[in-house]
Amino acid sequence: MSDVGYWILVLCLIVSSYGAIASFMGRRRASRQLVESGKNALLATTVLVSLASAILLYLLLTHDFQVSYVYRYTSTHLPLIYTISAFWAGEAGSWLLWLWFLTILTGIAVLYSERLGNIGPYILATLAVNEAFFTLVLIFITNPFETLPFKATEGIGMLPLLENPGMVIHPPILFLGYAGYAVPFAFALAALMSGEVSSDWIKAVRPWNLFAWVSLGIGIIIGAWWAYVELGWGGYWAWDPVENASLIPWLTGTALVHSAMMEERRRMHRVWNMVLATLSFVLCLFATLVTRGGIIVSDLHGFSRSLQPIAYFLGAFMGIILGLSFFLIFLRRRQLRSEREMGSPLSREGGVLLANVLLCGIALIVILGTTYPTFAQAFRGLQVSLDASFYDRATGPLAMVLICLMGICPVIGWRRLTSETVSRLLPGVIGGLLFSVAIYVLGVRDLFPLVSAAISVFVLLTLLSVLARDLMARRRSTAEGYLRALLTLLSRARRRYGGYLIHFGVVLIAVGVTGSMAYKSERLIALNPGESTTIAGYELRYQNFGVETLNPEPETYQSRVRFFTTLDVYAGDSKVATLVPEKNYHYALENPWVTEVAIRTNLKEDLYVVLASLEEDGLAAFEIVINPLVTWIWIGGGVLLAGTVIAAWPKGRATAGES
Repeated sequence: MSDVGYWILVLCLIVSSYGAIASFMGRRRASRQLVESGKNALLATTVLVSLASAILLYLLLTHDFQVSYVYRYTSTHLPLIYTISAFWAGEAGSWLLWLWFLTILTGIAVLYSERLGNIGPYILATLAVNEAFFTLVLIFITNPFETLPFKATEGIGMLPLLENPGMVIHPPILFLGYAGYAVPFAFALAALMSGEVSSDWIKAVRPWNLFAWVSLGIGIIIGAWWAYVELGWGGYWAWDPVENASLIPWLTGTALVHSAMMEERRRMHRVWNMVLATLSFVLCLFATLVTRGGIIVSDLHGFSRSLQPIAYFLGAFMGIILGLSFFLIFLRRRQLRSEREMGSPLSREGGVLLANVLLCGIALIVILGTTYPTFAQAFRGLQVSLDASFYDRATGPLAMVLICLMGICPVIGWRRLTSETVSRLLPGVIGGLLFSVAIYVLGVRDLFPLVSAAISVFVLLTLLSVLARDLMARRRSTAEGYLRALLTLLSRARRRYGGYLIHFGVVLIAVGVTGSMAYKSERLIALNPGESTTIAGYELRYQNFGVETLNPEPETYQSRVRFFTTLDVYAGDSKVATLVPEKNYHYALENPWVTEVAIRTNLKEDLYVVLASLEEDGLAAFEIVINPLVTWIWIGGGVLLAGTVIAAWPKGRATAGES
């Protein structure tokens, strides 16, 4: 069966290459027959990659340990859900997953290709080239169907840190975002190749752009949640190179969302859009270069520590994309001139431009911070590392300005700032300042939470005032009830209010980040059974403990000794939770100790308990952490998703390449 999967990939390479050539030549020769042939080839590629993916999943589920990938990432001890998620646990499987998503999105583009206008064949040709590249890597570098010279009776198993619901859904959503950014890039390159660089392509690509952006964003948030509940250090973001690698294209993608809006509405930022669409896709490839290429060491994720063959393929492909795109941008530079000049910097155009500069600036800082240790070691022989404090200091102020702009831009007008728009900002400014004064009086003295609180309240009040003003205007003109007027506004201006909801979600995330950074408290304490401790109004009573051995034979990564304790949590006289923190000794691992955190969560704070050690007599050391407002990070992610769905909900058809 593994041989069948491999030869299907070979056939995919041939068919996708033909699809690229047929689509490109069909457009050049105005041959509808060739274009249709190219479309059929791409649909066939979707089917073939789906079949190859199904074969790999079958091999995983049947525990065919003669297949190297199955042997390395599964075992008979592994639960079914994690046997399925082993599909994307390693390099070969995750690369196949990325290709599969890419072929599905390409198949959808083929089905809707009649709406793409004259640039449609170039779009399909670009997507086909990407498919061929991914297939080429799978065949020659990271073959998921490679077999061992023997059939093992048992597999090594999955790393315990990956046995978490977050890792079941985090990688697929993240790779869906990576694959999604191939489509905006294909639109941009197709417009450049055809010379049809009017704003029609940017309108047609908008739903694809939002889909890629929100998929990548939600994938990052789920990854942060996984780190929070699984790693046992009390945080959710460590500025690890792999975390940074996924954040960078999201930042440029966010800039693309706003820049595209400016081209649609004001016929501005055309070069920006071409560059950002290209960079967002290339930076998705860069993320794989970081995690799989061996150019950067990540102790957390444990990827390659030396340069890998895939790095050469990725480097060459990225170089070709950047060279071709920037050459075409230079070639079309006259056609890409903005139709309007920006008015006053103190205008909505100026605010969006500043936001884009800040987003790209943060992305550049993260790139430099991520790659600097590697370059310092390679060229100067220095062993250096940049911890989280560097990124916090370098990006924190820029992020605060960005959030502030979310409250300013919806209020100020196009072209220039007026006294009327300034007056509309004053209630939010006053409210933010009063809130900061209030929490200062209550004991908050650090500058960061004071500024962050003021900005968050300012943005929330400003967005609510805009909505209230629109709602009252609607009621005055139609005499509708509040609920009906609100629903009518949302249905008739989904993009606008969906955007406001996205900004509201970002502010909620900022509130959660501020609370968890500024007010976090922790304690390390040793208790015997029957003893208790108090922290932040909670009483934790240590009830009992236990030790058990799981999956001892045959020995795999899932073979472990489980040490666990039971804590009853009281708030006053009321029992509010029972927590069972664990510490597992996986004796087949090089680093055998893995914690299982116990968390009691509410809207105010998280009670986060880690079992640090457990003696034979029951004496246990606990790390107890109070993380305020963390839940609002995850709520903000849900609001962001809801806002994107509302903003992207189709209202009518958009075409590219047609006037």
